[in-house]
This record gives sequence, C-alpha cells and structure tokens, in this order.
Amino acid sequence: MSAYGDPELERELKARAVRAGILRSALLWVPVAAVTIGAFLFFLYDRTVGGGERGSTWFLVVVLGFLAFLFGFQAVQSVLDLFAKPRVRQGRVTRMWSRRDSLVLKTYYVRVDRQILRADAHAVAGVREGDWVEVTYYPHSAVLVWAEVLKEPGGGDEARGQGRGPAGGGGPGPVERR
Repeated sequence: MSAYGDPELERELKARAVRAGILRSALLWVPVAAVTIGAFLFFLYDRTVGGGERGSTWFLVVVLGFLAFLFGFQAVQSVLDLFAKPRVRQGRVTRMWSRRDSLVLKTYYVRVDRQILRADAHAVAGVREGDWVEVTYYPHSAVLVWAEVLKEPGGGDEARGQGRGPAGGGGPGPVERR
C-alpha cells in the first residue's frame, strides 16, 4: 500500500521522520556537548586552581566556554523535544521564506503569528502567506511536523482579500517571498 493516498498514514510517516531527525540531532550534539563541557571544566579548574600547569590559558577557557554553550544549547533542545509531545496551534502565516543551509539542503521557514518554525518542502506544501493554518510542531527545536490550511474563524479570508487567491500572493510553489 502506498502512503501517498492516505492522509493519516502520510502524517504518521512524517511525524516518525521528524522524530527520527530529532533523535539524530540528540545523538550528534549530546556527546559533542559533553566532551566540550568536560574540557571546559578541566581547563577552567587547571587555570584557576592549578595555575595553568597543564597548558591552559584564559583564551582557551573562553573559547571552550563559548563552544560548550553553543553545543549544550543544541543538545538541550534535542533532548527536551525527545521527551515532549508535538504541540498543535492555529494561526495566520505572516511570512514564509527559504534558504540553503548548505550546497544541498534547502530549509523552509514559516512564521505563524510570532513564532518561527523550520520545515521541509513537504510539510509546507500548499501553504501560502496569509493562510490560516493549524500547525503541529516540536516546541523546543521549533521543527514543523505538519501544516494544514483551514478556513479562518469568522470568514476573514474573503473580507481581507488574503488567502489562496491572487490577492494573497498566489504564486507558484510552496514558498514565496513578497
């Protein structure tokens, strides 16, 4: 059976894929953060108590502290999302854009009201700026699992001229810029 005909199966497969990405992120960043934090604490102790006998300098301590903070931040986000359930909320898509994080990967970003979420092209297919959407996402790493276009409560799409019509920026593709 193909997953492309069943929306529930598509959602389940997408949720599993996003969860696997979060697990890969945790497996990557937790050991790197642990080693960096350990090195920071070792050289900080050496510099403050041991007088730098093992070759530590304040420059090394500062650089290791900065790197430990960055790697630890990534690790904590991934670990928190491993133990959290995805959240669901509704709101208006106020902006969408994409950028290439490397030569190969293209990442899409969606701002729903005031929250920026990171997604892939499949998760935001059919969503345009001005649409009222229901998004499922992981709160700490802000990874979008699924976005579904809904009718705005109170029929605001027709009144403001926004949404899926040409007035809402009905250009081709899942993401566009204004």
